[in-house]
Amino acid sequence: MLLSPRSRLVAGVFILSIPITARAAVDIEANGGEDLIAEAIGDTAEEQGTVPAADEIVVTATRSGSAIETLPVSVSVVDEETLNAQLRQNRNLISALESAVPGLSIQAGEDRTSCRTQLRSRNVAFQINGVPVNEDLRSGSCTAPFALTPFAIERVEVVRGGTALYGAGAPGGIVNLITRRASGSALEIDAVAQTSFNTDTAKDTFFTDLYAGAGHDLGSFDFYVGAGFTSGGRPRSATGRPTYAAAFEAIDLVGAFGLELAGGELRLTATFHDEDKGRENYPDGTFDPVTGITNVVEVAPHPQVDEAGDRSATAALSYTHPEVLGHSLALSLFWQDQRIVQRDNFYTAEFGDDFFASNRENARLGLRSTASRRYALGGGELVTSYGLDFTHNSFFRFTVDPAGEDRITGYITPDFYLDTLAPFAQVEYSLGPVTVTGGVRHEWYSGAITREGFDPALPRAATPGDFADSELTLWNLGAVFRVATGVQLYGGFSQGAELSQLGRAARGARDPGAISNEPATSDQFEIGLRGRRGPVGFGLAAYYSHSDSSSQIQPDPSCAGESFCPLIPLRIPERAWGFEANADWAVTQAFDLSAVLTIQRGEVEDQDTGEFISYSTDRAVPLRATLRADWRPLAGLELGAQVTHYGASAYFTPTEEAVGFVDSEAVTLASASIGYTFGPVTLYAAADNLLDEEYVLPSAQATGAGFTDYEAPGRRVTVGLRGRF
Repeated sequence: MLLSPRSRLVAGVFILSIPITARAAVDIEANGGEDLIAEAIGDTAEEQGTVPAADEIVVTATRSGSAIETLPVSVSVVDEETLNAQLRQNRNLISALESAVPGLSIQAGEDRTSCRTQLRSRNVAFQINGVPVNEDLRSGSCTAPFALTPFAIERVEVVRGGTALYGAGAPGGIVNLITRRASGSALEIDAVAQTSFNTDTAKDTFFTDLYAGAGHDLGSFDFYVGAGFTSGGRPRSATGRPTYAAAFEAIDLVGAFGLELAGGELRLTATFHDEDKGRENYPDGTFDPVTGITNVVEVAPHPQVDEAGDRSATAALSYTHPEVLGHSLALSLFWQDQRIVQRDNFYTAEFGDDFFASNRENARLGLRSTASRRYALGGGELVTSYGLDFTHNSFFRFTVDPAGEDRITGYITPDFYLDTLAPFAQVEYSLGPVTVTGGVRHEWYSGAITREGFDPALPRAATPGDFADSELTLWNLGAVFRVATGVQLYGGFSQGAELSQLGRAARGARDPGAISNEPATSDQFEIGLRGRRGPVGFGLAAYYSHSDSSSQIQPDPSCAGESFCPLIPLRIPERAWGFEANADWAVTQAFDLSAVLTIQRGEVEDQDTGEFISYSTDRAVPLRATLRADWRPLAGLELGAQVTHYGASAYFTPTEEAVGFVDSEAVTLASASIGYTFGPVTLYAAADNLLDEEYVLPSAQATGAGFTDYEAPGRRVTVGLRGRF
């Protein structure tokens, strides 16, 4: 089937319409099987006001626009309906994703940070419309995935496992948040109003979202614009204690604009987030000697807390053309900018108030390009893809005297940048039921500490100068065998890479040329089975990854004994393995079941003994299983129930436990929801942590009694309405 330029969106992402859902599959099965697929697609298109180009999704995992059934990697696509069901229970976006994506270890609390997010026990690369938003050069706040109202998201695409297609920064995989765009020839308006609160202690715990958007496809031009407002409160635990959280207010703007131009499509997507911070609950460093739970208290606000905020923006301008010198062409220019004004109180019961002020600037400008061509060869089809990517990434974080109009008083990270230039080539050959894929990507890295804001008299000043140049080659190879209609067996090898903590290594650096900016590579092997047979969809995958020199940091040995030692990269061997499964079953036209299962293990080498020690649960989930049921007993009425179980870990020997390693206890959480749709409007209510369990997140348990071992939120009830007109 030929695809119009409008069927492709490029910001590093290609989409070919929508999949057939389990519910639609039941209708097809009941009415005569696969011959009615085209009719089912047509019915869906009529309901949505548009005709899809195909019944498949092509996702972030490919640069060539290949169908998902030909990809030798594990991919999850969370559609808008699934995401909305989770957001009713927990509007924390990445916590919502944890219940829908196998292999994803979010472990997020209400502190709205993704620093601990792991995919297959390795760091995750977050994108918004294909624009990378991680703090790759120095992890700190890790708030970029929250710099977008979740109610503007159309779907989330997750590549599970290291991928060589986007280079360093994605050792565990990619989570790409894709915002809405115009879906039909009639003007369409979205509206959401939702609030949630703790049931035991509602005061100051309200979390309210308002969102409105409008889109229209006018043929040669389409647009979608949306705006959201969020007022975030501070949740309480099941015991009524404060949880680690800060109140805030935020405004979000999103836009997508497409224009048919010279036989192709020009498209702009953009997001803007402006957040103001309010009062904060913070761990005070003490804990209950009986339960081991860290005490969280409301701290005095920083005197300049009104200055605190997080302003983030992304934009991607892309052009796609189906025929340029025999190739389909995709070009994307992207930009990302985040500026965080931090005004915190790191209060402890022992020392009292500890007011801290810093400013942070993180920006990217980059280009992605892909040219693809299809050939008939030996009775099969050959697809070649190649291109050149470039990224300029800069970072600067400094302490300030807020009373002195943000006068710089010291450096957490000096102003520096890292440039990456990377050509790549990918080949895909399909013959009968088999597709073989292979590719290579080579990256050159250069960067420097600049003289921006440089003052050698200030604490931790770094000497300006160039980093040592470096380069890296990443390979991938895989195969897919279509064992039956709609069912594929796949396996492959792919290399991922994580960037070193250059920001920490650059702090106070005396010789920038001694700092290596070469990322640490990891090798991943996986095998999986996925597909859909009638009303049942399923996926199974097993993986093993190994890194001879994973990216860590350590004090510079050359300054031992001095009062301050800069941190420099440390490379340590580590390995991880696991099993993932997901399934959905349309039992009847009114009753659906779905499940997600994750089992993970991993080890890192102890530099002192040379032996491997197991990951704690902040890196790997020992067992996570989610079961969800949705029932529609009457027209317009929908009931949902969900249970998630985190298994206990038993990783460590008595000797390891004696020096501080901690196994986690099991946690089981339940949620429920009810919704009623009349016309274009749905009213709904939901409860998260329905049984009001008292628990500590498994990732926090890994630290034992200490600063991060605080309680998670108790029962929260959400009420809201959603309309699409």
